[in-house]
Amino acid sequence: MSDHWDGYRSIGGSVPLDLVNTVSWRRDPARRDDRLSDPVRLSEWVVLVGADDKRLEISEDVLETVKAFRETLYRVLVSDPPDLTPLRKALVAAYRHADLAPSLPLRWTVPLKSDAALPHLLALAAEDLLRSEDLARVRECEGPGCGWIFTDHTRNRSRRWCSSADCGNRARAKRHYDSKNDRV
Repeated sequence: MSDHWDGYRSIGGSVPLDLVNTVSWRRDPARRDDRLSDPVRLSEWVVLVGADDKRLEISEDVLETVKAFRETLYRVLVSDPPDLTPLRKALVAAYRHADLAPSLPLRWTVPLKSDAALPHLLALAAEDLLRSEDLARVRECEGPGCGWIFTDHTRNRSRRWCSSADCGNRARAKRHYDSKNDRV
């Protein structure tokens, strides 16, 4: 595993949200960092988030397909109303490659037999999220420039930041600094 993932924390609450969060500082072009910059990093991410227990040999084409899907999913999650046309295309392709699990409730699966299956697995995981009750709890971090997405599991749905230790701490420090300057 490369040093690129040192300190990586899965904060999204699901594989699709963690995929979206492979872009750090999404809303700050000067700081934007794409953690899926090459096929090896995507392969490592698949293992990190538990989508598979072995590293896949991933092609550039699959990397680009996954990154395009990531951006589509982000736009669906933060737009009102969302443009579902690109998502529909990914889901139709996923169902063509999916198997029906032999149990109830019905569940479509895409075994990761090769890297070509990865975009389909991610599309079906995203559909599961978008159909779930958790969708109402999906939020975008309020940290300036952050853009990470998470599922708010707090009782009163009051979570504001991707992480209290990151964006939350920066916001508290800024409030403290601003309050000191207001007194002067």
